[in-house]
Amino acid sequence: MPDRVFTLPGDGCRRAPVFATDRQAGGCAYRRELRPASPAAGVLDLVRVERWLDDPGLRTIPPGTVLEAWNSFEDPARGLDEVHRLPEQGAVHDSAYDRLIGGESSEWTSGERRAVLELITAGAELWNSCPVANPR
Repeated sequence: MPDRVFTLPGDGCRRAPVFATDRQAGGCAYRRELRPASPAAGVLDLVRVERWLDDPGLRTIPPGTVLEAWNSFEDPARGLDEVHRLPEQGAVHDSAYDRLIGGESSEWTSGERRAVLELITAGAELWNSCPVANPR
């Protein structure tokens, strides 16, 4: 099944709902008779990602958290036709991504680290600029 984005109408545009907990997301899906593709809902920990971006030299973050953020920023950027807001990706991004998949982010070169920070920073800015709705 292809990825889909669930949106709610509001103020003349569609808004993506944001939830603080899995329970809130499940309640919203249940009320709208939506069934997730997987019974195990995941949570994207953007607070941890943003704290890491504030001081990547002193903070650590699991590679899986960075990988989830990377993927979660790229997919909506494509869907919203906002890819131009993310850095153009090249070989250094591919290399950094491969290390993330392998759980080897501690072995990034300085160029890979800079490329990841640039992409994740731009992704967080894009994410924070998107309209959201409080689904009740």
